[in-house]
Amino acid sequence: MPTVIFVATTPFAVNAFLANHIAALSGQYRVVLCTNLDLYELSPALFRHADIYNIPFARKISVGIDLKTLFQLVTVIRKVDPAVIHSITPKAGLLAMLAGVFMGVPNRWHTFTGQLWANRKGVARRLLRTLDRLIALLASRVFADSTSQCRFLSGEGVVLADEICVLGSGSIAGVDLKRFHPDLACRKQLRLQIGTNADVCVFLFVGRLTKDKGVFDLIKAFRGLASKVRFIELWVVGPDEDALLKVLKEASAECPAPIRWFGATPTPEKFMVAADVLLLPSYREGFGSVIIEGAACGIPTIAYRIDGVIDAVVEGEGGLLVEVGQPLVFASAMQRLVFNKARRLRLGRQALERVVRDFSSEKITKAWLEFYRSQLGR
Repeated sequence: MPTVIFVATTPFAVNAFLANHIAALSGQYRVVLCTNLDLYELSPALFRHADIYNIPFARKISVGIDLKTLFQLVTVIRKVDPAVIHSITPKAGLLAMLAGVFMGVPNRWHTFTGQLWANRKGVARRLLRTLDRLIALLASRVFADSTSQCRFLSGEGVVLADEICVLGSGSIAGVDLKRFHPDLACRKQLRLQIGTNADVCVFLFVGRLTKDKGVFDLIKAFRGLASKVRFIELWVVGPDEDALLKVLKEASAECPAPIRWFGATPTPEKFMVAADVLLLPSYREGFGSVIIEGAACGIPTIAYRIDGVIDAVVEGEGGLLVEVGQPLVFASAMQRLVFNKARRLRLGRQALERVVRDFSSEKITKAWLEFYRSQLGR
């Protein structure tokens, strides 16, 4: 039975993107997972499907820690003798590909999930782009989670256009339709619990509270809309990774419509089924998985028109797209859906139909499994 090593910096990425794939692959291959268990809690189910090694990846560049991590990866590879080493996330990708080359692993695969340097300038952009080029050079196969990201990476000279592709229709994991689906009973229950009237149009943001996610544009757009429109609310769900919550609350202190802050949650689907429109004014995305999760719950998305997002939502057929960095135009798009409930519902239905057709987790996992079989056999 061939051995496959998955490498990711944090269990958060493993839980979100690799859990279903690891479960499916474990039936035909020995699966080993290397990640930093101190950064986040790993899903308990993964311990049944993979041999777990706690590798102390550091998110930021740290020569001493990175060299120690590289040595530990080499030790694991020597021990398990894998046929494949497959990495996601930048730091894990660089160290895994280096270790794989050093140890002569025949199949070294990396999946790009968005570029930290996409919105940066100067030395930082050049350095991080060079590191991604090095990952692509060391890997024997390279994937991305969206077609537009493939174009971006090839256009930036990170990888040749014919050397990068997506598996399935895109995204990494697709959507678990048993978990994410419309649920009227849950919608009524949560709104009653929160104290939100059934007729209120609820806008929802789900994601990390970071500048790259456009959270300041989010508040500016909602405040602009709230000054003209009644019976709306904004729900903000996600971890405050950059300690921005206090500043965001201050920026929204005089907003005439309610903004509810829910923090991080393991069950974003309950907020999605209770909301009416998902908002994603993000400045960079590899794909925009939250869009297809919301779509699976039957709600449309308003987002900035950027790489990754344009693969997750079809404009006018599941959502509305706005030029990046235009919060007032974003607010106008929100206003159109507030006053046109029929269009809002139609976009939600179209979004749901597309997710069921193209992005179910079963279909994406099947595409991964078929690729592994084509390379390794059963």
